[in-house]
Amino acid sequence: MIANSTESFFVGQELKELAFGWTDYILFAGLLGISILIGIYFGFFSTKQDNTTEYLLGGRTMSFFPISMSLIASHISGVSLLSIPSEVYQYGTQYAACIFSSLITCFLIIVIYLPVFYKLQLTSTFEYLEIRFARPVRILASFLFTLSLVIYVPLIIYVPALAFSQATGMNLHYVAPVICMVCIFYTTVGGLKAVVWADTIQMTVTLGSLIAVVILGTIAVGGVGATWRIAEEGGRIVFWNMDPNPFLRNSFWATSVGMTMMWLMSLGTSQISVQRFLAVPNIKEAHKSIWCLGVGLVIVKLVSVFTGLTMYARYHKCDPISTHVVGSNDKILPYYVLDVAADVPGLPGLFLAGLVSAGLSTMSAGLNTVAGTIYEDFIDRWMPESNDKENKAANIMKVMVVILGVLCLGMVFVVDRLGDIFQLSYAMGGITSGTLLGLFSLGMLVPWATTKGAVVGGLISIVTMTWIIVGTQWHKMNNRIYHESLPSTTDGCLNLSSLFNHTIATTQNLTQVESVDEPFFIYRISFMYYTLLGVLIVIVVGTIVSFICGASDLSEVDRDHFPSCIARFMPPKKYMEVSLHTVPTALVTNLEKEELKS
Repeated sequence: MIANSTESFFVGQELKELAFGWTDYILFAGLLGISILIGIYFGFFSTKQDNTTEYLLGGRTMSFFPISMSLIASHISGVSLLSIPSEVYQYGTQYAACIFSSLITCFLIIVIYLPVFYKLQLTSTFEYLEIRFARPVRILASFLFTLSLVIYVPLIIYVPALAFSQATGMNLHYVAPVICMVCIFYTTVGGLKAVVWADTIQMTVTLGSLIAVVILGTIAVGGVGATWRIAEEGGRIVFWNMDPNPFLRNSFWATSVGMTMMWLMSLGTSQISVQRFLAVPNIKEAHKSIWCLGVGLVIVKLVSVFTGLTMYARYHKCDPISTHVVGSNDKILPYYVLDVAADVPGLPGLFLAGLVSAGLSTMSAGLNTVAGTIYEDFIDRWMPESNDKENKAANIMKVMVVILGVLCLGMVFVVDRLGDIFQLSYAMGGITSGTLLGLFSLGMLVPWATTKGAVVGGLISIVTMTWIIVGTQWHKMNNRIYHESLPSTTDGCLNLSSLFNHTIATTQNLTQVESVDEPFFIYRISFMYYTLLGVLIVIVVGTIVSFICGASDLSEVDRDHFPSCIARFMPPKKYMEVSLHTVPTALVTNLEKEELKS
């Protein structure tokens, strides 16, 4: 219900069960149907996807706008759209510091990473690691990238399935396979072009419906001024927390530095992003794509943050989480959408379709890219040369998409048991992202680095980060690490029947945390620093090992493997010396005589 004034709304608020209408189901099915039709069009009626360049790079003829939208859609997954508002609702707006990360990330990509990849024009970014170091480094990175997909994509599927389950009451385990099969179909059939154009349409719908929900929610609580005032009174306006303590769950430094590292990996060196940058005709178009991407990220992130504030303003007197109307923190956004958009037929369905589409776009990008990576790095060298090799390669990649999709679907049921999506997404990404970014950064920024340094640094980084993250998750599951959210109240609720039990459970959890010894300090480092930590381990260990085992001679290193900001400080390239033979004296004398005569 929507009251005429803010104060009258919050005198007594009744939380109730909300559900989809038939209009919502029609719009939801319609958007998924469009994704399938796009796959059919590009798979059967457009340019045939019968070679690796067409299937993976769209023939290198894509324009910057759909590429930018695809990159935004691939990055802004359902995890972001669902978890960021929930994060702001519980912990405040500190996450908004990521707007600095967006601009810094775009600048660093243009200056450091993109020039090298574009100059070399490599189908696989991991091929760079082979020509810069050796094949073992490439294989290590390809394995880590594939592992990251198997770890992260199940979370991408789980989030929209969770939201749909909250809105419709359907079992999550029935929803996830349907969503997964739609994505596998249009990615397998249509290749990169289908992925990019489906992403563009899905992103437009997602962003449009999210903005519509924000506007409705803001009007419902009395406007932007009332939303900001209520959030400020509730302690949700948190931005300039400059405390450098690495054990704080979040701060300005944790967000800005941590997000920059995470985005450099996912946008600057990830095969998913670089594959799209290389799909445009020239580097100027790639630069346009990057800056459009940066602006788009800022807009979507700020809209998501403000959505969290409007949720808090609406429920600041009656918290649905505390009263168990919402089963978990991550289900509050779907509940909020159904609540504020109840009087607009179809909008909840459109929003949820956008949320599911965001998950589809990220999953499709991952499946398409990893299929290409596995083929290029593990299968291609064993394929015999033949006239139809390219056609066979495209078919093998399509099979790989199906296999990986089914594997990720199976992992969804594991994710269901791991808790807080926002923190979990960054923690799981931290297992591999720091190591991958570290390997590329070591290659491009440290000319002395050698193959042994890269391999040892990469292995130590992945082992260390796995130890830290798995250990931290174990302590969290056993309530030894607990981050208390900002205070919320249920004073304005009309239905308080379940509040008493919640209070007892919360007290028991806090008592348990206080009664045990504090975990080892390494487990208490903020999850926002995981990628940075992984990068530092690779670069520091890799550089030390390189010098111990014999650093590279800089005059023999190919300058094309480095950005111009590094190459300009390197010594001139050593040219091959040719031995000079002694000329007989008699011959010299005769030559001199001839010169004198002339």
